[in-house]
Amino acid sequence: VMYICQWDEFQKACEELYVQSPDTTRYVSQFRRVDGELVLKVTDDRTVIKFKTQQASDLKKFIQLNESLMVLMQNRQAEEEPT
Repeated sequence: VMYICQWDEFQKACEELYVQSPDTTRYVSQFRRVDGELVLKVTDDRTVIKFKTQQASDLKKFIQLNESLMVLMQNRQAEEEPT
């Protein structure tokens, strides 16, 4: 099990893992209410990548990761957000 401390590295590793093995990659999120901890796990049964946080500010990043993985799973390009 590999915990990644930096969000950008975690997101990049997740996307790369999915691109390498899209049929077997799974993504799991778990929130522990007791200590307010969010744990994200991505695995393809060979490699396990985890990220753990207690920061509420990481919630937006978590939502963006979900959107990014959904775009990859739908095999389409991400749309740019209007500014």
